[in-house]
Amino acid sequence: MRFGQDELAANFGHIWPVHVEHFAELLIALRREFGGDLDRMLVLAVIGLRTLPPRRVEGRSYTEFQAGQLAEQGRPINVQSIADSTGIPRETVRRKVAELESAGWIKRHEGGRLEVAPRAREDLAPATQASMRYLVAIGAACVEAAAASTSREGS
Repeated sequence: MRFGQDELAANFGHIWPVHVEHFAELLIALRREFGGDLDRMLVLAVIGLRTLPPRRVEGRSYTEFQAGQLAEQGRPINVQSIADSTGIPRETVRRKVAELESAGWIKRHEGGRLEVAPRAREDLAPATQASMRYLVAIGAACVEAAAASTSREGS
């Protein structure tokens, strides 16, 4: 079953309320886990995007992911790259990186290369679980909408 932009647009009224409800819950959970600092969350997310790209986690279960059973190393990223990609001022990114490093959630390697540390997976498991609840809700809404569309087409 395919569910793309056209299907989303056609079923917007079914999916959008689910998204808003569960996205708000996700943001509240993330805000809680990051002590109210969503910039810090965004900086960690960008580091994770580079150091945990899909090819590193593809085919892994949540349990394997939490255990750190990942494929090869991710691509390097540094403070300037984060500032450039997010629009967050470089000095703010530098402070957020220092906070994340103090929390043990990232590691800094030679040349300033940053990487998500295993402790982040452990400490932020509640945030990952909140993300999973959001994805389940959105996935279910898309499946329901697709089934309803198929049912309407068959009538």
